[in-house]
Amino acid sequence: MFPKPKPSLKPNTYAYESEPMVKATGFREYDARWLFGSEINLMGIEALGLGLGALIHELGVEPRVVTGHDFRSYSASIKMALTNGLVAAGCKVYDIGLALTPMAYFAQFDLNVPCVAMVTASHNDNGWTGVKMGASRPLTFGPDEMTRLIFPPAILPISPTGQSSNAG
Repeated sequence: MFPKPKPSLKPNTYAYESEPMVKATGFREYDARWLFGSEINLMGIEALGLGLGALIHELGVEPRVVTGHDFRSYSASIKMALTNGLVAAGCKVYDIGLALTPMAYFAQFDLNVPCVAMVTASHNDNGWTGVKMGASRPLTFGPDEMTRLIFPPAILPISPTGQSSNAG
């Protein structure tokens, strides 16, 4: 079982490297933004991927997700942690690599994939990271879905076919 994220952890400790940290205030009305390292760590990003994947299943959307990342030097590693969580939740990921956010939205249509998770801090300074998400193209998440990510659905063990273990 993946550990529950903590709101803060001290850097350069075993806990920081082995437990997820996600500051809840990073979840905004239409996306999520954190200072990487002090408000979220890589395991916290993985937890976000697990929560997003669980929410996609709960919404009844086909669990296929386009991912991409912006130009920041650390964004590829953040996308990999997010991808690990999505895959662990039973999602199939279509990684388009380094991209602008509109390219990720275009890829949803071009690849016929219903969901998107774009790693970007948009206009924010270096040091920030974030994810723009959606599960019903062309729409991205709004306040209702973002609130559900703060309190994600129970993460059920997923079979290799993408079905939750209690699916009948």
